[in-house]
Amino acid sequence: MSVDLRARLAKSEPFYFSWMTLPGAIVAGQVARLPYEGVCIDMQHGLAGFTDVASMSPAITQTGKPLILRILWNDPGLVGQALDAGASVVIAPMVNTANQAQALVKAAKYAPQGMRSWGGYAAVQAAGVVPADYLKEANRRTMVFAMIETEEALGNLDAIAATPGLDGLFVGPNDLSISLGFGLGKDLKIPKLEAAIKSIAAAAKKNGLVPGAFGGSPQACAVFAGHGFRFIAAATDVGLMAAGAKALQDQMAEI
Repeated sequence: MSVDLRARLAKSEPFYFSWMTLPGAIVAGQVARLPYEGVCIDMQHGLAGFTDVASMSPAITQTGKPLILRILWNDPGLVGQALDAGASVVIAPMVNTANQAQALVKAAKYAPQGMRSWGGYAAVQAAGVVPADYLKEANRRTMVFAMIETEEALGNLDAIAATPGLDGLFVGPNDLSISLGFGLGKDLKIPKLEAAIKSIAAAAKKNGLVPGAFGGSPQACAVFAGHGFRFIAAATDVGLMAAGAKALQDQMAEI
């Protein structure tokens, strides 16, 4: 954990990171060397399981960039497992109530703040410190984000954002759009959807949390950054491959 991510995210400049859906340590090492500040492995909708993550994690953290894990579900065992694997940030999907947010924090933090179980050997290695020092710093150096992606979560937004120990809110724009009745779309300027996004940023600011979101394109990143979001998934591995192939194809057509 060579990067103090909490200190970095306290700055006003957006932190842009890549988003991996494909498994494999070799690919992860290459993605970590791209010009983004961190790498997220998507364990919810991506193809990487925990065995994959165990080998992908050191390939990422050895570059000095933080590992971010979007876990399968807001489950205490999965939260602890992700942190033990060396994640600096855990993003938990579908956090809809204050009780769910409280359970998330409890699973992510060591006592007395929470009930995370000791055993993070990969985490200690990634931090580059002895176990005792990791234990002293872990609650501050690791972060946990609750995904706000449903109409129910919006209704409980103030209570979720006020959860002690929560570090950030993370917008899942596709699920949020679906929940609000707009289907799977990329139009972040739909008034009701944009208002929801703004309200999430405002709730994060009010409670001293980091506002985060999945962008996935320059246009979406610009919208989120314009609303004050500071922790933004800029591009996916598959998207980067497709964009690179298209750019090369266009260049070949000019020969």
